[in-house]
Formats: sequence, C-alpha cells, structure tokens
Amino acid sequence: MASKKPGFLKSGGADRRLVAALFLLGMLLLALLAYRTLSGPEACPANLTSPGACAPSPSGPAFADPEAKLSVLSNPNFSLQLFSQAVALEPMLNRSGTQVHMGFWSGPANHGSLVRLLDGINGAPDNGTAQRAIWEEGVQSSLQSPDYVQLNAREHWYERVNDAGRAVIYGVNYTDPYPVSLAQADGIWGAYSQRYADMALLIANATGKPVQVWCYAQGAKSNRVFYTYEFPELQKLEQAGVVRVHFAKQPDADWKNASQWFEGTARAPAPAG
Repeated sequence: MASKKPGFLKSGGADRRLVAALFLLGMLLLALLAYRTLSGPEACPANLTSPGACAPSPSGPAFADPEAKLSVLSNPNFSLQLFSQAVALEPMLNRSGTQVHMGFWSGPANHGSLVRLLDGINGAPDNGTAQRAIWEEGVQSSLQSPDYVQLNAREHWYERVNDAGRAVIYGVNYTDPYPVSLAQADGIWGAYSQRYADMALLIANATGKPVQVWCYAQGAKSNRVFYTYEFPELQKLEQAGVVRVHFAKQPDADWKNASQWFEGTARAPAPAG
C-alpha cells in the first residue's frame, strides 16, 4: 500500500507555486546573510544611545578620542614608528647611499602634482644612486602606511567635526562618542605631519645623505596644516642640515629642472591668506 504524501507535497498548481515562493524567499535570506557576514557589522550607527555599546568593526569607522590621539602623535617616538612602516614597504629607505626624497603638498590642485613627482622619481633609473620618494601617505604614490590608513580611512577626523556628536561618513549617519572640533582635527593632522617630517632625520642617518624635500604649496593658506605645522618643522630640519627644501614655481615643476623651483625655506611662496 502506497504511503500517503503529506499535504504540502501534493502536486496541485497552487502548492507548487507556494513551494517555489518559499524556495526563492529562502535563497534571498541566505544571500542577505552572506552579504552581512562578508561586509561586517555597522560601526557605531546613530541609533545606539550608549557610547559604551559602540564597537567599530575592523572595516568601519573608528571613533577614537581626539585628545588621546593627539597625545600619541605628539610623541617624537611616533616618527620611528612611521619610519619602520615605510622601511617595511621600501627597504631601500634604510640603506646607505640611497637618495631619499620627501614630498609635501597643500592648496588646491597640488595633490596631483606631487603624485606625478613621486612617480617620476621612483621610476627614474638609478644611474649609480638609488632614488626613492615618499610622502605622508606612505611609499611611492600607492603604498599607504598602516598609520596613515588608520588616520584617514578609519578615524575620519574632518568628517567628525560636529559639536552635536554626529558624523556622516560615506553617507551613513553615526553617533560620535567623542565630538571633534576643527582645531582638534587640524591638530591631529598637524602632529602627524610633523612626525612625518621628522622622519627625515632618521632617513638621513640611515642613508648618509640629506633628504631632498619637494613642496607644492602654491595657494596654501597660512592657517592650514602646511604653514602651521609642516613648514616650521622643515625650517628646523633645514637649519640642522638634514634636508634641502625646494618649492615648486608651477604645478608641473620637474624635479630635474632646478629653474622650476625656489631653493630653501627662505624663498617659500607667500601663503594665500
């Protein structure tokens, strides 16, 4: 005697449609679960009312305390940490005889100019002397140091400038347990930039050569990071014979053409305002 099939397996058209619908719904739920698993949890969404419950994911925003961050970056030993990260990406920075170049930029349209200079130096033939160029982001124009990634892509200091403790990052609203002021954001990036500049002393000691510093600062403002934090640091390093500083006269200044550069911090372009 044939066994009786359960009712939900009957072959009626309506039942088949119901089974198909349930199957599609199950597949949709599985796809959604897989997406959430791969993308990771949201970091500090705005509907969290308790700052203590805010636990950023490894791929989401990290809401660090600005005062604690500034304390870390203000320590001169942070330069050694940046240097170690740079050497891990490019060991030639720590080798005797290498000519190292450090880039700085500020003001509209100057970012692209510095990228082109870095690529030009790193792509140049050695001709007996290895040439390597770095900037505050890392080594070459594409290899970013872990500390720069943390500062820029995870901690989002300027995006967090808001007295109300709110932040919009990549279109998502978050509650910030540590509201950030513009002065704090500038101070954090300024301290990071100073520690980057101070790497020049470590590099010069390692290579036995003064570091060549290339600055694109046309249009930079007097109250922004370059002239407030980086420029005074470069002046000290220049006076100590650690660096030789060059300022671009034009956006496409070629590092091999001395006529396209002002030499020395004393000839730096005047701030835009």
